[in-house]
Amino acid sequence: MLLAFALRLVALGAREIWYDDAFSIFLARQDWAHIASGTAADTMPPLYYFLLRLWLNLGDDAFMLRFLSVILSTLIVALVYALARKMFSARAARNAALVTAIAPFQIYHAQELRMYALLALALLGYVYAFHELQFPNHARRSNIQLWFVLILAGALALYSHNLAILTLIVADIFLVWQRAWRALAKLIAAQVVSVLLFVPWLLYVPGQLEKIQRAFWTLRPGLIDGMQLLLTFTTNLPLPAWFLPLALFVALASFVIVCLELFRAVRRGAPAGIGFIIFFALVPPTLLFAISYIIRPIFVPRGVIFSSLAYYLLIGWLLTRVRVRAEVALVITLAIILTPALAHQNSYNEFPRSPFRAADAFLREQTRAGDAILHDNKLSFFPMRYYAPTLAQSFAADPPDSSNDTFARGSMDAIQIFPTTFEDATKEKSRVWFVIFQRALDEAAAEGHAHENLKWMDAHFKQISLTRFNDLNVYLYER
Repeated sequence: MLLAFALRLVALGAREIWYDDAFSIFLARQDWAHIASGTAADTMPPLYYFLLRLWLNLGDDAFMLRFLSVILSTLIVALVYALARKMFSARAARNAALVTAIAPFQIYHAQELRMYALLALALLGYVYAFHELQFPNHARRSNIQLWFVLILAGALALYSHNLAILTLIVADIFLVWQRAWRALAKLIAAQVVSVLLFVPWLLYVPGQLEKIQRAFWTLRPGLIDGMQLLLTFTTNLPLPAWFLPLALFVALASFVIVCLELFRAVRRGAPAGIGFIIFFALVPPTLLFAISYIIRPIFVPRGVIFSSLAYYLLIGWLLTRVRVRAEVALVITLAIILTPALAHQNSYNEFPRSPFRAADAFLREQTRAGDAILHDNKLSFFPMRYYAPTLAQSFAADPPDSSNDTFARGSMDAIQIFPTTFEDATKEKSRVWFVIFQRALDEAAAEGHAHENLKWMDAHFKQISLTRFNDLNVYLYER
């Protein structure tokens, strides 16, 4: 627990705020009604934003804001230990908790101002209660308490993320596989109660799903995406180029070894919980993959974050099947291998986490009265607005109905932030600072043309200077 807590505090305030973080902050600063309306226009339920609004009373700096997710993620490690101990043994529980504690994927979401640590914790509570009901022991708490936990955790998961359903229904699929029809009927009854608790928000879900259908940025997944999922669960992404081959080898080799050892264990009579947790490791990513072809590509690993925890539980148990010395050596080796990934994650300052603070400091120094600061899009504007709220800045709207058009009108109204046009932003301005990611320029060049917004600036102004902050470009234009 202490190791998990300490690792989640490293660079907690130093990591750059990015668009998603800033969106969460700006929305959580509003009153309850505006949070609800702003979230309804987006793609997520409101629970995390409600919690963050309460948490804002403790402070508005990045460290304090992220501390909420740190607490949630540390509780995840504790609950992984508790679940593994119930399912397997104290030794397996220590291993699973340790793997969860040092996993870069978990640490990343422990430092995000997003709902994924909350989602994982709620799903853990749901799975813990379901396991206790399905595999009772003599010292268990009453069924009434467990059903209450399952119902409440299920509702909290639904209020945390719209993809929670992909993990919640794994319990049903497992019971169908077991042909445990009476248990399935009881579970469905409990899930109906969870859904009834979710009814106040359920009315908004169709509109959110429609928005996902209309504007979502992912492509249909393939083999590479499956490999990236394994990499994400093992070392997280992105990674430094020199480390990527080793990380890929470790991720694939670990997965193959886990699969082979599980196959052998099941044939020889593994604990009952093994099949149970295998379902939670494999089914949600499989469903997400299928939905990405049947309905709309939404294959994002964080949406099935609980599957990573199930994977760590399996690894924790498999480590108990070797001698203690080999177990210790394997854990130490894993920690050493993950160190470069954690170091890169903590120091990463490129798209979408470019050095926005440095760019804001530069603009505060260099701008004159009457200058305009115009961002190519919202991805640089939002974090720079957070770091420099008094600096007059504006941003161009995303192309309508494009995959980047994710900032809904209802969210704009809720947080009172609106895009502008180049004409309005530069009208009667003699100097304009234009902020754009190098990635946007490279993507346009790869398509064989200049970036449209930069081309507009070049046509109406004279470029005076270019200052780079890693991959964030700040141009100065004059008439």
